[in-house]
Amino acid sequence: RMSEPAAFLHLDVAVENGTGGLAPARPLTWQVEYPGQDPEAQKDKLVWEIQVSERDVRALVPLVQELEILNTAPLTGIPRVIPVKLVAVEAGGGVSELTDPVGCESADKQVLQVSDSCDLVFVGGKESRGARGVRVDFWVRRLRAELSFSVWAPLLPLRVQLGDPILEQLRGWRLPEGPDSAVVESEDTAEEPERRARGCRPQFQRTALRVLAHFVAHPLDGGRHLSYLPGPEWLLDVTHLVAARTRVQDPRVA
Repeated sequence: RMSEPAAFLHLDVAVENGTGGLAPARPLTWQVEYPGQDPEAQKDKLVWEIQVSERDVRALVPLVQELEILNTAPLTGIPRVIPVKLVAVEAGGGVSELTDPVGCESADKQVLQVSDSCDLVFVGGKESRGARGVRVDFWVRRLRAELSFSVWAPLLPLRVQLGDPILEQLRGWRLPEGPDSAVVESEDTAEEPERRARGCRPQFQRTALRVLAHFVAHPLDGGRHLSYLPGPEWLLDVTHLVAARTRVQDPRVA
């Protein structure tokens, strides 16, 4: 059984005034010499780092407006960005902005990314999946903090829903080619040659089109069980997000 460690050394350290906030760590090198030890003998040296600050900073706190991200970037090509503000909390409860360099890292870059300046977390469209509880770490000197995000990503392929999957030409109902001409409707085939001469074209049926998608989060442990937003029976309408990129595979057909 090991005994409790005993204090054997007390140091009083004096620093100059005007250290300015969270100053860089100051190295302190020391070694132990024993009575009768050869002065030329090689001695082990230890290095301590002492954090010098005019403020008694106790915590690093990252602030964001939301911790849930709907990743629409793969559909629109537009990144989703969430600003991050880092503040220091002092022993007396005072809060101040940080001026020292901040380090940060996303625990899973396939789900969520963080900017080099650590002031943004974002999804840019290159992420391969979503997840719940993905962690982003922040640190300044000895202080560390983290945020946990839920990222919902679209499950591909998307689903296309048609109001009527069968479209046909409307017989006897033709449209003039001119942009300001009115619709001409007639069943009289005797007028067909004259109508063709005026440059009429056939009129076809139309149907509404909707593009739907599941938004899911993958498990962090690599499992296959997906979490659906808000549930597996729900599909979100993303037609307005992909309308500009939607194309018919064969424009000669529809």
